[in-house]
Amino acid sequence: MPQNILAPPVLEDSLAPIETLRRVEVFLNALAALPKKSWRTRFDPRGIRVEGPGLTRAARLYEILEVPAAGQSVVHVVGTSGKGSTALMIAQALLASGRRTAAFFSPHLTSIIERFWIRGRFAEAGLIGRCAKELADAAAQMAGEPEFGPPSFFESTLALLLLMAREEECEYLVLEAGLGGAFDATNAVGPAVLDVVTSIGLDHTDLLGDSVAQIARDKAGIITERGRVISQIVSPDARAEIERVALERGAGLFPPPRVENLDLSSDGAFFDLAFDDGVKWEGFTTPMPGAHQAENASLAAGAGRLLGLDDREVRWGVASARLPCRMELAQTAPRVLLDGAHNRDKAQALIAGVSGWTFERLIFVLGAVNDKDFAGMAGVLASAGNKFFVTLPPASAPRPGLAPEVFARALEEAGACGVETRVDAWRALHEALDEAGENDLLIITGSMFLAGELRRRWVSEERIVESGSAFPPEALP
Repeated sequence: MPQNILAPPVLEDSLAPIETLRRVEVFLNALAALPKKSWRTRFDPRGIRVEGPGLTRAARLYEILEVPAAGQSVVHVVGTSGKGSTALMIAQALLASGRRTAAFFSPHLTSIIERFWIRGRFAEAGLIGRCAKELADAAAQMAGEPEFGPPSFFESTLALLLLMAREEECEYLVLEAGLGGAFDATNAVGPAVLDVVTSIGLDHTDLLGDSVAQIARDKAGIITERGRVISQIVSPDARAEIERVALERGAGLFPPPRVENLDLSSDGAFFDLAFDDGVKWEGFTTPMPGAHQAENASLAAGAGRLLGLDDREVRWGVASARLPCRMELAQTAPRVLLDGAHNRDKAQALIAGVSGWTFERLIFVLGAVNDKDFAGMAGVLASAGNKFFVTLPPASAPRPGLAPEVFARALEEAGACGVETRVDAWRALHEALDEAGENDLLIITGSMFLAGELRRRWVSEERIVESGSAFPPEALP
């Protein structure tokens, strides 16, 4: 294997932070492009079972790097919807309690720095660069071990977070799973003090299974032996799988508190929480709109209580947690909403979230990657919109984009009118903005990658890196 491919990125001290991050990302993409075994068990075109490395490659990487550090407490967060929001709420609540906390998120939308949250802000570029050099040495060692080979992009970015958390002496690690649970690299980090399971629906059916029960079975693989798990699963089939695995592994299974007195607006959600033991926490708020965010907050609150946090700490954590492209208002007159809904359930949550808003027309800019349930999204969105500009997610998305004509056809078959296609996402956005009147609502959705790319119109990568936040104070309304 060519030595130069696995050489550490060249990171001079004089580099601007944005350039450091770009060189690190180039290195990670080069590492990801090297030949390697598929990360999970699969079936080849002949129907023959092929064994992937599962967790062994990730475990080997973390063994070489000696992460996580001794004494660090791990919180796993898995599910189909709401993982990122719930994980950030938990991390912010732990921070409010005075615990040094790191959190890992995926995917990133505008800058790779968004994956690495350390003690209340995105990690500094210099810290990421130092850890990338250590990662490169470990990857080169693994490349010489045929049973493992070089790590994947996801395994490597998680390793960077673990290295940073060790250097910053963090006590807690809140880890959002990337895909599934049983074979997700986050499952190689543990044992966890708490496993958190958000709502489960149909997504990544090519890898996880074509039923909610099968997907829940994969995600339940995260549950720690004799650990604790909190779950908000509503689907009976999915709940049965979580309960079965928890019982088999001797793990305590806990429900989140109920959401009561819910009040929704474009500014967020306001609600009370009622636990099964009679305890009530009142006056909660999240700046992220939608009833689904109140449900995420209830799960985060239940997790926080299990971790020994009080209502003041959890209340602050929920109120301060905000992620981009989650029904995010980017501008007014016309209002532009950025959202990453990429399956039927998330599309339904999006439409429910704006159902009480006042607007004249609803205009969509839509794009999807080709492994998503575009037909399910089309069935939800077709009757809601007045005009549709269907486009492609950016080329930087980890999977190929769905041809706009295919998505457009699904919308028309579902009854949509005013459907047009544009290959260039930026052209689609500009034409949609020209089309929108002052009292219209324009929603960019269908893919986190599309929403994240077009978010650059309002928030640049440079400002995210400079401020250490996805929400620089001057950038958005």
